[in-house]
Amino acid sequence: MLEAHAFEPEFLRRLDRLVLGVRRSRTVRAGQRTIGRVQGLGIEPENFKEYAEGDDLRFLDWNAYARLDDLLIRTYRAERQVEITVMIDASASMAMPARDDKFGLARALAATFAYIGMAENDAVRMISFSARRDGARLKVTPFYRRREQYQSYKPFLAELKCEGETRLSAAVSEMLLQRRPAGVVMLISDFLVNQTDFEEAMLHLLGTHQEVKLVHVMGEMESEGSYPPGLYRIRDSESGEIREVAFGPELAAACRSRVAAIAERIREFCLSHAIVYAQAFGARHFDAILERELPVMGVIR
Repeated sequence: MLEAHAFEPEFLRRLDRLVLGVRRSRTVRAGQRTIGRVQGLGIEPENFKEYAEGDDLRFLDWNAYARLDDLLIRTYRAERQVEITVMIDASASMAMPARDDKFGLARALAATFAYIGMAENDAVRMISFSARRDGARLKVTPFYRRREQYQSYKPFLAELKCEGETRLSAAVSEMLLQRRPAGVVMLISDFLVNQTDFEEAMLHLLGTHQEVKLVHVMGEMESEGSYPPGLYRIRDSESGEIREVAFGPELAAACRSRVAAIAERIREFCLSHAIVYAQAFGARHFDAILERELPVMGVIR
């Protein structure tokens, strides 16, 4: 399966020098005593203050002491670590058509982004989502920071199954109930939802000051309409509705047109709301997708 490729040593060596570019507040790290700010660990000099009992002696400015006979502490600003949530659509439509391995592609991308996100010891977790009649169903990993913990995602991804409906807004709402600080949300989905559901989910994320990055995943057959011609009995994987269709060139063109319309609608919304949008169409193009879309997602070397 494609997701296993994302845990192979050779593949990970290709990612080792990549960093996920995210908006970081210039702030201070917990654990050091200062006035008004927490003492950083020497990343960017900021100011001085008089020494007080309990301050870290590592930050004493001995040159100032020699000149002024006064104990001063140098304070620093540090980049705040960011919480990154990688959300994976595990609804029934992600498994169809089976030969496209769309869900394998989604999981491989999720693992890739998690590994890159750990480059600067940012806290990364994965959440899969689908929905049944009783509401959104989330499966959540702990937050991991160090790349030595990366293999902990492997059993989580391997055990995921596609089932239920998408209900994107309900999934986002349940995730945000955890009341964590604003961070980065990377959402991987085929986005086969109605426009209202999609927009409600995005606006809810933006309203809680998340930095949002979307990865639009589609299978090669469904995006190109490259099904063999003939009579088909089609069952909607989420609603269960059954239809009979005669598939040929006209219907293939209609499939391509519908996918293009969905992608354009998502792209326009993202452009107008400062959301990063990337496409991942076709599992066999995984390496090409990474090369083309990683810069779009803000991944830098």
